[in-house]
Amino acid sequence: MRWLGGASPFVRGARLGGMSDDRSFSARAMTAGTWVIAGKLIARSIDFVTLLVLARLLDPADFGLVAMAMAVILIVEAVLQLPIIQALVRVPDLTPPMFDTAFTLGLLRGLSVALLLGVAAWPISVFYEEPRLVLLILALALAPVVRGMISPRMAIFMQRFDFRREVALDLVGKVSSLAVAATVAAATGSYWAIAAGTVTTPVVMVACSYVFAPQWPRLTLAEWPIFADIVGWNSISQAISALNWQMDKVLLGRFAEISVFGRFVVADNLASIPQQAVVFPLMRPLVAAFAPSDPRRLASAYYKATAGILLITAPTLVTIALLADPAVRIVLGDKWTEAAPILRWLALCNLLALPVAAMPPLVIALGRTKFLALRSFLEFCIGLPALVVGVIYFGVLGAIGARAAAGTAAIVAVVWMLNRLIGATSRGLLTECWRAFAALLPLGGFLLLAASFLAELPSDWLLIAGTVGAGFGGMIIYFAATLMLWGMCGRPEGAEAIAVRHLKSIFAPVASRHFP
Repeated sequence: MRWLGGASPFVRGARLGGMSDDRSFSARAMTAGTWVIAGKLIARSIDFVTLLVLARLLDPADFGLVAMAMAVILIVEAVLQLPIIQALVRVPDLTPPMFDTAFTLGLLRGLSVALLLGVAAWPISVFYEEPRLVLLILALALAPVVRGMISPRMAIFMQRFDFRREVALDLVGKVSSLAVAATVAAATGSYWAIAAGTVTTPVVMVACSYVFAPQWPRLTLAEWPIFADIVGWNSISQAISALNWQMDKVLLGRFAEISVFGRFVVADNLASIPQQAVVFPLMRPLVAAFAPSDPRRLASAYYKATAGILLITAPTLVTIALLADPAVRIVLGDKWTEAAPILRWLALCNLLALPVAAMPPLVIALGRTKFLALRSFLEFCIGLPALVVGVIYFGVLGAIGARAAAGTAAIVAVVWMLNRLIGATSRGLLTECWRAFAALLPLGGFLLLAASFLAELPSDWLLIAGTVGAGFGGMIIYFAATLMLWGMCGRPEGAEAIAVRHLKSIFAPVASRHFP
């Protein structure tokens, strides 16, 4: 593979002014986002199948046990997470020493994770009064250790808005995980099936990354200044964010009965599918998209990005919430029915994260990652006291309430930060996004009626057909309402306009072939 050392075509175009046009910029971001979202949707579908298989073969207590280990592992991993690839994307002219430094940082990070988890395994098992956690944590620790070792040269393709290889990595890893987890679960019926699948994904992805982006690095920190700002502030932000993200699981694992905790974990996994399939994959394209933008246009770009995220993700979360009961009966089976109300409220809580989802890639692109640390700290100050009181006195419902309180605080904090960073305002954000929110009303009304009908159906193919039909029907109603509101407003330039142009560019060649 030819060494790609120069500035990416996109960055060069931005410097010359050829790519600074809003429509060109939006089109490239939309194309990249489409690739990543499509790949992530397929990957999350594979995860969904994996969860379905494991839920049928294992018990809620098995999921609860693994979640105890994973909560601590994810905190350690997040605290030591280094956005190395994102830091490289900001650099116009990448050189071999930069990749070598990135590889060295990834290696040091992996060794640090391994050391911390090795030391913490026994104390964690004592905290939860669960001796099986020692070996489980040591085995699961391999996943975060390996995950940070992905080839740094993958940054080249991100700069070029080429995410096909990243999509391929994800799909190969998920398919491998499904095969391993299903095989172990069928053979043993043990929680080790979840652990085996968890470790398989990063191992396969990292191995494949060096096929797509070969590198034979040397150990050096010569280019450390490139990473200093993003790593320094990111470490503080990740440390606090990790506690915000996983502390409810840490406390529930200690104070709730293990099967109840297992249902909460599985419901949380289901409720997070839309964000993991749509929002999280967009973070990397958005870093690349925000990086070359004219600062005067960043506010408009942020509004459009947020409206686009809402347009895709909000109706899915509402659908999951209002169809939680039949969805759990179909997907997980009758032994999981108590997870349905948990799924409903967690999905609604996740709506609060959407208006501020584009903030992390924005501050990374601007090199102002200290704002991430400030946001995480404010969430921590609000969420942790609410969580401790809520879990101790109200259990799962208390944990959900604390998550809602922290999410509300994050919205207020981020709106203030956006005004400081790029001059964005709450009024501007509402002007761009209100249509996506307003269209949720007819969607919600339709799904409430559908849910009352589905509650009377037995758990058979009729229930499956009715639930799928209600979901598709609700989506049609939502997007029809969105387009109607957009038309009534004079078809302003925004997320809807970008989506319509993108769809036209996809279907126009097909139409011209069949209807010349």
